Amino acid sequence: MKQPYADVLNDYFGALLEESPPLEHELAPALEPAPLAKAEPTPAPMAPYAEPDAAARRVALEALLAQVAALKEEETTVLATETLAATEPEAEPQTAVEPEPVVIAAAVVVPVVAPTTVTPTIAAPMAAPMAEPVVAEQVASAIDLELQAQLAAQQVQADQAAAWRNMETEHSFQVLFFEVAGMTFAVPLTHLGGIYQVAKLTSLFGKPHWFAGVQTERDRQIYAVDTARWAMPGHTAEEEYGYLVTLGESNWGLGCHQLKGTALLTRDQVKWRATPGARPWLAGMVKERMCALLHVDALIALLEQGKNIDGQQV
Repeated sequence: MKQPYADVLNDYFGALLEESPPLEHELAPALEPAPLAKAEPTPAPMAPYAEPDAAARRVALEALLAQVAALKEEETTVLATETLAATEPEAEPQTAVEPEPVVIAAAVVVPVVAPTTVTPTIAAPMAAPMAEPVVAEQVASAIDLELQAQLAAQQVQADQAAAWRNMETEHSFQVLFFEVAGMTFAVPLTHLGGIYQVAKLTSLFGKPHWFAGVQTERDRQIYAVDTARWAMPGHTAEEEYGYLVTLGESNWGLGCHQLKGTALLTRDQVKWRATPGARPWLAGMVKERMCALLHVDALIALLEQGKNIDGQQV
C-alpha cells in the first residue's frame, strides 16, 4: 500500500521548513487557501504578492493535495473492499439459519395443541400401547402351543419309531392284491380280516373326510375307509367302491374298486424297510408288481388316530 497521505504532508512541510526557515510568514498565507481549494478553487487574491518560489510551492502543494486525494480515494476503496470481504462470511450463516425458525415454529405447535385436546381423546392413545402386550402374549402363547403340539407329535413319532418293527412272515407267504383308483396294494393273508361287498353305509359326524361311514355286517360294525382320499390328500372325487378289505382283528375296512387276486411271494421278492420313516404303514415294495405291501398293524394305528397316509389329522 502507498504511504498514507498524513505522512506525505508531514514530509512535505518538514522539507519546506528545512529549505527556507525565514519564510514561515510566507508559508502561512500559502497554506491558508488549502481548505478553500475544495469550496473555491480560484486562487486570485494571492496573485499580487506571490513570488516565483511561492508559486512553485503552491503548484507543488496542489499536486500534493491531488496526490493526497488519490491516496485517500485509494484507501477508501481498500477499506470498502476489506469491509465487504469481512461482511461476506457473515451473510452465509444467515442463509443457512433461515430454515430454523420454520422448524422451531412447527415444534412449538405440538405442545400448544395438546392442552386443547379433550380428556377422552387422550385416553384412546393410552389404550393402544396397553393392547400391544396383550396381542404379543396371545401370539406368544399360540406359538408355544403350536411348538408343544409339534414336539408332542415328534415325540409320538419317535416312540412309534422305537416301537416299530416290520412284519414277520414265513419265507414264503401269500398276499392279496387289490386296486384303488389305479393304485395297487398288497396285504398278507395272515393279516387279512375278511372281504365284504359294500352295502349301505351310515355317515357319522365329526369324522375325517376320508371316513366313508359305518357298515353293519353280521352284528359287526365295519368302519369303511375312502381309501383314495386317505392315500391321496386333496382327492375330492366321490368314489364308488365294490369291496371292503378288513384289516386283521380290527373294525377297519379299506374300500377298493377291484380285487386283483392272490399270489405266493418269498421274502426275497419284497424290498423290506428297516425303519418306519414318515410312512410307518409301508412294510415294503413288491419288486415284480411295484406295489406297496401294507404294514397292517401300523396302518390300524394311524386310522385309530385319525391320520392319513402322511400322518396328518385331516
